[in-house]
Amino acid sequence: MADPTPQPFPSSNLEITHDQAQLIVQNFLPKHENSVIAKITKIRSKGYSFTSSTRTYIIDLINPAHPPSAQINSEKIPSGACFLTIAPPSPPPAAYTPNSLPVTHSLLNAIRSKTSIPLTEAILDTSLSLIPYHFLLSGTTRTSSDRLLSIAQARKRGLLSEKGNAFIDLELGKFLGQLHTNVQNDWFGVPLLKDPADPSYSWQETFTDLFEKVLSHFEKGTVKVDFQIPYENIRLYHSRAIGFSVFDDVEVPSLIWVTGSEDDIFISLPTDGDDPWSFEIAAILPVAAHAVWGDPLLESFFVPPHPSKAMAEGYMGAGGGALTIFPRQNTKRLWYNLFLALLVLYEIGAPGEDDELKAKAAWCQTTILDSVDALKNAPYY
Repeated sequence: MADPTPQPFPSSNLEITHDQAQLIVQNFLPKHENSVIAKITKIRSKGYSFTSSTRTYIIDLINPAHPPSAQINSEKIPSGACFLTIAPPSPPPAAYTPNSLPVTHSLLNAIRSKTSIPLTEAILDTSLSLIPYHFLLSGTTRTSSDRLLSIAQARKRGLLSEKGNAFIDLELGKFLGQLHTNVQNDWFGVPLLKDPADPSYSWQETFTDLFEKVLSHFEKGTVKVDFQIPYENIRLYHSRAIGFSVFDDVEVPSLIWVTGSEDDIFISLPTDGDDPWSFEIAAILPVAAHAVWGDPLLESFFVPPHPSKAMAEGYMGAGGGALTIFPRQNTKRLWYNLFLALLVLYEIGAPGEDDELKAKAAWCQTTILDSVDALKNAPYY
């Protein structure tokens, strides 16, 4: 009998019109009652944080009350941008489900109140009064979308010098150090709006449960792949890891972004790649669908060969602890690599003809097989 668990909600069904976005901005974004949308653009997630049950847009705004300093060909130029994330009000049940927008909103508020990470205030609406979706609307940036690019894009295009790259790494390390040190919880697990009836105080038990839920989607055929996942070896090596309590060295549950990456953090277009003051971190996408109370080493920013020396310096300077001291912690990172690849592949599902999703699926396949192979003789001391 086929497994009845549904596939993740298809992002292709999530759409919003220009008029709907205009209503949202004018009704919900403070001081933008008279602003006009110049452009609305879907953001294609190129990192790990693609989530099939959400869609994120960047919206360029023309605010008559604060016009830009210049005009081109008498056309009005956007003075800033905001981000809009939409999600279905009732995603289908599944063994593993991403965090809802209300949970994400709660986490963003906690980060804003407890750290200096530059997150703009986010506005949540679940009333369905304007659109048939829940939505999360961010505050505005100080520049339009054509003057913004992700850190990953800036590095790929060679817009940052060695000094500029080191500055970015240092800042990212500081952000993560603050996040893991200042935003903590009493119990491990997926974030909830209310404390669970039976909270978990063991990271090993919590991670095992998360890992098993994601893996079950592949074992049962809910998510189909065109390569053989070595389930028997995974079970064998996982039992060994549990026997050596490899995950039980985490005492305090920290908020972990998990799938957040340099693709989700936007900077202003650098005017001088060697001058860190010529650009700024302008926006962080509200992509916390897979955030969890857990182990700081689980962050995708720490996938080897990261963190860099500058990132590690910023991380520890902001209160973060040493990530890998013993060989067993490198083994634990292998498990986290495997989990990350399974999680990303779960969200991708069938990549179809999308070249970016196909490339990401290929990375997942390689990482899954390489991680399992490396775990065969990985140390547990």
